[in-house]
Amino acid sequence: MKRLVFLLATFILLYTCQKDYDKINLPFTLIPSNTNSVLIVNELNDFINSLENDGLISNIYNKEINSVSTLLKNLNTTSPIYISFLNEKNKDYLILAANDSTLFIADSIPNHSSESLVNFNINKIQIDSFTFYQKTLGKVSASSNNLEVLKNLDSKDENNKITKLIETTNGQSITSVIFKSKEPDYSKLLLSNTDFNLNEFTVLDLNYSNNKISYNGIITSNDSVQFNIDCFKNTVPQKTNTLAIAPYNTQSLTSITFHDFSIFDRNRRQLTNEIVDSTTTFLNFTTEIALIDNAILLHTLDPDLVLESIEDKTVFSTYKDFDIYQFERSDFFKVRLDPLIKYDDAKFFLAYNDFIVFSNSVETLKFIVTNALNRNTLSNSNAFENISDNLSNEASLFIFKNSEGLSQILGKNVTSYNANAVQFIYEDNYAHANGIIQKFKKRAISNTVSEAFTVSIDKEILSAPQTIKNHITKAHDIAVQDVDNVLYVISNSGNILWKKQLHGKILGSIEQIDTYKNGKLQLAFTTSNRLYVLDRSGNDINNFPLKFNDKITQPLSVFDYDKRKDYRLLVTQGKNLLMYNVKGKIVSGFKYKNNNSKIDTQPRHFRIASKDYIAFAAGETLKILNRKGNDRILIKEKINFSGNAIYLYKNKFTTTNTLGQLVQFDTKGKLTYVNLNLPKTHSIVSTSKTLVALTENKLNIKSRSVDLDYGDYTEPKIFYLNDKIYVSVTDLQSKKVYLFDSQAKSIQNFPVFGTSSAVLQKLDNEKGLELITQADSKTVSVYKLY
Repeated sequence: MKRLVFLLATFILLYTCQKDYDKINLPFTLIPSNTNSVLIVNELNDFINSLENDGLISNIYNKEINSVSTLLKNLNTTSPIYISFLNEKNKDYLILAANDSTLFIADSIPNHSSESLVNFNINKIQIDSFTFYQKTLGKVSASSNNLEVLKNLDSKDENNKITKLIETTNGQSITSVIFKSKEPDYSKLLLSNTDFNLNEFTVLDLNYSNNKISYNGIITSNDSVQFNIDCFKNTVPQKTNTLAIAPYNTQSLTSITFHDFSIFDRNRRQLTNEIVDSTTTFLNFTTEIALIDNAILLHTLDPDLVLESIEDKTVFSTYKDFDIYQFERSDFFKVRLDPLIKYDDAKFFLAYNDFIVFSNSVETLKFIVTNALNRNTLSNSNAFENISDNLSNEASLFIFKNSEGLSQILGKNVTSYNANAVQFIYEDNYAHANGIIQKFKKRAISNTVSEAFTVSIDKEILSAPQTIKNHITKAHDIAVQDVDNVLYVISNSGNILWKKQLHGKILGSIEQIDTYKNGKLQLAFTTSNRLYVLDRSGNDINNFPLKFNDKITQPLSVFDYDKRKDYRLLVTQGKNLLMYNVKGKIVSGFKYKNNNSKIDTQPRHFRIASKDYIAFAAGETLKILNRKGNDRILIKEKINFSGNAIYLYKNKFTTTNTLGQLVQFDTKGKLTYVNLNLPKTHSIVSTSKTLVALTENKLNIKSRSVDLDYGDYTEPKIFYLNDKIYVSVTDLQSKKVYLFDSQAKSIQNFPVFGTSSAVLQKLDNEKGLELITQADSKTVSVYKLY
């Protein structure tokens, strides 16, 4: 019996220890209970870049983040990093991250020193004048500026509220922030000085690109304590209609909506401890009330009923057929909308369409009406349209600020941020928050082209810029390589995100693959002796890069046969083909028996019906293989290839020969020729239905042609964007980039200046496309098409 009791006690002890050990494997469980705010950094490289290049974001972050950045720059991880700021003054911080051998390599950091505090199992590290302490607990690395914080670190001191909120954050966002709503820095994101919640936490997921901060999250509440946002309990959010009457230059707008004002009013009175009053006022016939600068706007479904319900009014004057009334109860709004809206002096009002407008100034009413009649309103302004796609139509509470209003919130002067907004949609005991702060440049006239930005790199550009998809923003970044074989990745706003030294020139295009099948994309490409696969931060993954003794002679071919992200990476070496999986292992099931001829074109994969075809030119033979590398179609005819790629055009394998003929094979191997009357030197490019050919100064798009000036032209490129075909070509001699539609008509305001082939892409989430080319030997130029 004693033995049984001993074994049971031992089991319980081991189980408890295992639970504690498992918790220490999760960095965020070590966040202390006295935490005031937490930053969860999911994309470290983008986060650091924002600190260095975006003054607005740096102003919103906790001011102590600047000292923390010294440590962050020396961390190497793709896992989330948790930065906890302790106590109300936020002077002490704690950085938590999953620990591995490459997270922090002190020996590689110049001007550093370290010593071990043996009694505490803590390291003291100094980088220049920056000092911090580091400790490892389980599989977690913990760092702090305060030694006592690490001494007292204990998973039993876990802040359960923060832990639960961390589990709700979006791991796809660049950064998430959790803070007490009274916290002076992060609360600026709410665009209000109102304390929505004095004791509970707000959680926001942040993304930023192209001078824009977008965020969403929740403001939590509590059943036992009421907060300002609880005014909307049991109400239904409505459309924010007052944007349609607020003047275009409105500095600040705060709108509250409800399906039943009496419910909102009852909630508000309970919050402010006022006596509940069931008396009906004209506010009971409204669905929205907004404060804009020096006016109160009411939206109603029945303006006549509202006018009839307003007592103590007399006609003061008439303006453009609108009666302006003098309101005898000018203090009506002083406390009736407290604490969300406060307005002391409503002396005058008028009715305009479905709106009743109050102000203490007749001139203000006239200004509002004039701009409404001329459609010079906030909803019609270019600045607001620039952010409208990021907003929903309905909200319980809506706050808008232009650059002046934003400057007041931030406590510093900011320019060009002419439209910024946050929405709150109330649900049971919490509110969804959705916001955007974005710099806005005045849009050019429709159908114009303007240079958006240029980026200069260190050395001369080796090959024309490419674009790569950004899985965070769902838009695109720019990739370019210099003559020292350094690869640069540039954001869609012109910031250099990272650089990486490569062993050789990238062959052809950079491919993107989802190696881990989690939506995060990697870059895959070859140089003359390497096969690279890089993550979004430029780090090598798995066993890559693979090194080759024999020269790689064609760009990397990436196949995803069944669209299941089971990628095959095909490497061409002269006469031979080698196929690898995403772990860098050779695919043994693929065996290509060459015909002793050099492979002259990049192997390409086509799917016709349910069959796969791998096609390329080898010597004078068109090779068409199956997945295993065997001949799927045996081609016996000899072809004098022109050097152009193999395409699938109208369900036929298509290229050209040196006689200027279109050479096509069907899936049964039948050969046909179409005489295009092209000279020996020419270029073609094709989609499944569109064929483009360039020879000397003649560009043929489908059955139409256009005569260009004589020059030195790059190979044409086809782009399919926004359900439209575009064709670009660059004259390197005159430094002009041309752009045409599928009917061979020039796009308005082209050509533009450029010194390389161009790529047309939707770089950001705004309307319009971007054309990326070179401005000179070291400069990437981006044009915006409106």
